[in-house]
Amino acid sequence: MLFLVSAIIFGSLFSIVFKVCQSLRIDTDQVIHFNYLTALIIAVLSALLQADGPNSVLQGFSLHWSSLIPALVEGALFVLGFVVMDHSVWRSGVALTTVAARASLILPVIFSWIFLSQPAPTWLPVGIVLISLALIILPAESQKHDPSLLTNKTDAQRRRRTLLMLVSVFACYGCSDFGLKIVQQADPHTDVMMGLIFISATLFSLLICFVKGSFRKHPLGMKSILGGVILGLVNNLCTASLLRALGTMSTSLFYPLYNIGIVLVATLTGIIFFKERLKPVQFAGIALSIIAIILFFN
Repeated sequence: MLFLVSAIIFGSLFSIVFKVCQSLRIDTDQVIHFNYLTALIIAVLSALLQADGPNSVLQGFSLHWSSLIPALVEGALFVLGFVVMDHSVWRSGVALTTVAARASLILPVIFSWIFLSQPAPTWLPVGIVLISLALIILPAESQKHDPSLLTNKTDAQRRRRTLLMLVSVFACYGCSDFGLKIVQQADPHTDVMMGLIFISATLFSLLICFVKGSFRKHPLGMKSILGGVILGLVNNLCTASLLRALGTMSTSLFYPLYNIGIVLVATLTGIIFFKERLKPVQFAGIALSIIAIILFFN
């Protein structure tokens, strides 16, 4: 139970870290880059500790270059997921963004059914309807988290943009989860593949920083590095806690509790600490997402 609680806490911190960085005016593109650089360093150090020496680690990577393309694509999806989460937190807040990210669990099921010929669960049509309804009604917000939304935008335009960001988070996280399935099929050496994915994500996030002029607009400082290190540690600790919890609990019990716990913690954090105001219809959307998550594992 301890590992489940820690996994929920760390899993709910992603959108919260972005919200704090935005409040402190820290460049989040740099934070994303140093997050993956931190994850890469931890992965390399872990591989060195478990291997006979640096040569064996390099040999392990050299044996799996055929998996480079899936790893590159998955690394890009990792980065894109954090980028859209950052923008969605700015526009929609912590609670709604987290709900959209957790609801994306249905996408790998749909893609596995379509592309991998896996049997479709009997509840799949119901889950699609519930998630669709949730995504439609979640953007019905009154609070404008992005100051630029206050000018020259009608309520309908603001709502469409909010919906677009939530759907983007939903799509990116769902595609990323499905991509991990493809990566596992491409190469069973999980540690090596995760190392390649983190290398890819580090390079893509650095490219985004240069394309957007991040280092020119916001000179590199300790706040960006520290924010990235914290996000990277949260990322690794969440994964470690999740794996430990799965070792003590069945997946049918763990995943509903894990995802529902993240939704509830992030929603309460957004309301209590960031003063996010949700309408009754948005609570209904959150409830629909939770029901769909429960159906996912039954």
